[in-house]
Order: sequence, then C-alpha cells, then structure tokens
Amino acid sequence: MTTRFRFIAFVFLVLCKTGTARDSIPSYIITTGKLPQLAYSTGEDRLGSAKMGYIDTMIVMKVIGTVKNLFKVQLSASQYAFIDTNHVQGFHDTILSPALCESWKVNGDDKFDSVSIGLTGRIPYKSWMEINPSRIKIELYNVQSNTNWITQLSTAKAVKNVWYDQRESDVLQITIELVKQQHYGYSIGYNGKSLLVKIRRLPAAADLKKMTIAIDAGHGGTNVGASGVTSKVFEKDYTLLFARELQKVLKKQKVKVLMVRETDTTIENKDRVLWAQQNNPDLFISFHLNSSGRNYVRGVSTYYKHIGYRSFTQGIQKRLLEIKDLKEFGNIGSFNFTPIQPTDYPSCLVEIAFLSNVQDEKMILDPKFRYKVAYQVFLGIKDWVKTWK
Repeated sequence: MTTRFRFIAFVFLVLCKTGTARDSIPSYIITTGKLPQLAYSTGEDRLGSAKMGYIDTMIVMKVIGTVKNLFKVQLSASQYAFIDTNHVQGFHDTILSPALCESWKVNGDDKFDSVSIGLTGRIPYKSWMEINPSRIKIELYNVQSNTNWITQLSTAKAVKNVWYDQRESDVLQITIELVKQQHYGYSIGYNGKSLLVKIRRLPAAADLKKMTIAIDAGHGGTNVGASGVTSKVFEKDYTLLFARELQKVLKKQKVKVLMVRETDTTIENKDRVLWAQQNNPDLFISFHLNSSGRNYVRGVSTYYKHIGYRSFTQGIQKRLLEIKDLKEFGNIGSFNFTPIQPTDYPSCLVEIAFLSNVQDEKMILDPKFRYKVAYQVFLGIKDWVKTWK
C-alpha cells in the first residue's frame, strides 16, 4: 500500500467515525438541561462570558456559527447570541417563521401579580430591571405583534401599567411598570405557549420576622475554594462558619432561615439556584472568601447582578465597613456569579475578606470577627428593609 493510499484510507476512516466539520454542526438547536442561558459574547473570565439571562428549555433557534464550546444563534434578523453546546441538542431542519404575540392578561392573587403574554410558539427572550422609574423590561425575538388588547384586572397590586413596542420587524419590547420603587423579584418562563411573568409584591409591613432568608455557604465538598496564605485553611470550611453565625443571629431575631448547605457537601451552583427558586426565599445571601495573586489586596466587597438589587448590597456593604480594620474592596454590579443571577428574589454575594492577605486572613480565623460580620449583615438587611417604598 502506497503512502498516498494509506493517508486517503486514514482520512476516510476518521470521517466515517466523526463526520465532517459541517455535518457535526446542526442547523437548528433546541434548549435543554439545567438553566440554559444566553450570552452576549464569547469573552472569557473565570465566570464565563457576560450573560443575557436564563431562558426556558424547548426553544428552537437557528445556528449561524460556532466558537469554542458555544453555538452562535440567530435571535432576530439583526441580533444574535451565544449558548453553551451543553445546554442544547440538535433539532431537525425547519423553518422558523416569526411567532405572533396575541392577547395579554394582567392580574393578581394574594402574593403575586402575573402578566401572561399569549404567543403562537416558544421564542427566545431576555429580561432586565430598570430603576427610577421601577420597571421590568422584556425583549422577545422572532416575533410580530398581533396584540389587539391587554386586559388589566384590579387584582393586580404591584403592576402599574403594561405596554409594548415593536422595536424591529421581529423584535418586541415589553415594559411592565411597577407601583413600588423597590424591586422585590420576578420569575419569567413559559406556561405552555404563553410567556408568564410573576412579580413578587413588597410586603405591606417591613417585618423581618415574617420573612425567609436563604443563606448560601460558598463552595463545599470537592469544591474547596481558596486557601489561607499562612493557615492553609479552605474557603469552603470558613464560609460555612460565617453562614452558621448569620443563621444564629437571624434565628435570635425570630427570622426564618433556610441553609443551602449545613455540612461539607458538594453542590453545583445551578443546583443552588434551582433549590432557591423552589424554596422561594424573600432574600438570598451568599458568603465567600476572596483571593488574589497580589498579597497586598484586601477588603470586603458585595456583588449584585441586577440593578434593582444594588441598594440591598450597598446597605450590607455600608454596615460591614463599620467593622474596625476591615477595608473596602467595593460594591460590584453586573456580576455573572450563578447563584445571584436569578431575578426571582433580591440577592447579595458577600466576599468577606481575602484569604490571600495576611491581615484579612487573621481576622477570618477569629470567631469574634465572624460574629461581627454576621451581625453587621443582619443590620444591613434591617436598614435596607426600612427603605422600602
């Protein structure tokens, strides 16, 4: 057998086993699995590219390219996004005609207001919060309006008004104007073919004793997190100690507490989100300990994903900075950390201090400091609740 023939035979065998590059890329995909989400770009950092938000399963999109482990998908004639290949499956070739947006209904029950948006099929979307005035905005893709009426019932107490604008021939933007200034959470997803937005109402009375607060001790089990620069302690063990301190402080104040984990357990971040969504807490606090390659970097920082929750994280940050010798690292927004990405409830990630800094590490190891942090977080929550209007 000649060298040329061996090479041709080898290529033939490879193609038989793997298919050509073109064959391996589906023309259409359908979303599947745990919390599929769209991304704005292919950019990378330790948290991945900037996220547009979670979307439902069973949404079909056209593939227009691939980059690394991402599919580039067509949202509308002029817009596209990226989605992890692990969150989709190939779908048979089809024609994605624009869906029609039909009648809407706005009503309320004893806890939530609901906005139900009738559609002829499941389509991709994104949502976000705006403040001053307080609004929920939604963008629907590959859709055209056939909406002739929006029924708004007096049972809706959190929603002030609802309207839409056909921004492009196949992009519909929806505005949900809220009565109260403070965002308190909303869920968004399909109920059959209708897109359902459920808006949480601010409690009539700002009473912590009637609230449920979820506490997330970061990392755990095989996910050890950062380690101490001198002590070599693991982040996973000390986030649990801080979480337990806050649990004790809140229980003493007669506040109901839910713990994401109470032992050294491995829990995926997406499972933390699904657990929290199922338990529907009023607030969500996630404790972590920071680390840096620069050993002089130190301080406390609080993080939010959605602008509607910034005031919550600012209130906690302000109280934590009252602790002597605890420096400021900052209040950081648009943060892509998975457990604080849901819009369902106000959330705050607290990076208490740096295990990579000798001064911060010494404080972290001190039980008195852990109590101070827990108590100041409680005061920050209490302060924030008083600002509701």
